[in-house]
Amino acid sequence: MSTVTVQARPYNFALSPVIVNLSDTPVTLLGPFEKNSARWREMPYINIHDGKTHTLKPPTIPVIAQTFETVFSQYVRHPEYKSVAPDGTPCKADSHGLLRRYPVTASEFHLIGKETERGWEQAEDISTLLPSLKRYGGNTGTANGSLREGLQKMSLDSLEKETGLSRHTILRARRGERLRPRSLQRLKSAFS
Repeated sequence: MSTVTVQARPYNFALSPVIVNLSDTPVTLLGPFEKNSARWREMPYINIHDGKTHTLKPPTIPVIAQTFETVFSQYVRHPEYKSVAPDGTPCKADSHGLLRRYPVTASEFHLIGKETERGWEQAEDISTLLPSLKRYGGNTGTANGSLREGLQKMSLDSLEKETGLSRHTILRARRGERLRPRSLQRLKSAFS
């Protein structure tokens, strides 16, 4: 394979084809912007994970570029995950008839960060092409049982003086309701 130089300039446009990866290695292709769609298959792309240059035709990496034709042809056999079949079973590709609503039961809440990547706006960070979703865990934002017991034993006035928190926040902590992390930390430091 010949070496091709692909240059990126600040504030320029780029192409990243939507692909079906047939290999075990991560592949995210990035190439220079090209108006002529007839050239997209033959033009050079860089795999951002290893820095190697590839083309889609002839294929130099085991991937298939998705086109509208492939998406539309698969859509007919695509199961509807948001609904259930008329008999109440999960939808399959061959389900037919009037679909019903999928029953949803909330079991627990998870805090999830913002969905926007500020790197797109402020930096030339190639990692913004990779999917990322910040999921907060571990800290539930509520006072545990021993902390709540301790809060019950102390008077509201003394807790207000020691922590600098409002009476309302202390009462929320006593009831086991969610607090801001900073408020919860102040309550914990009052007992350590």
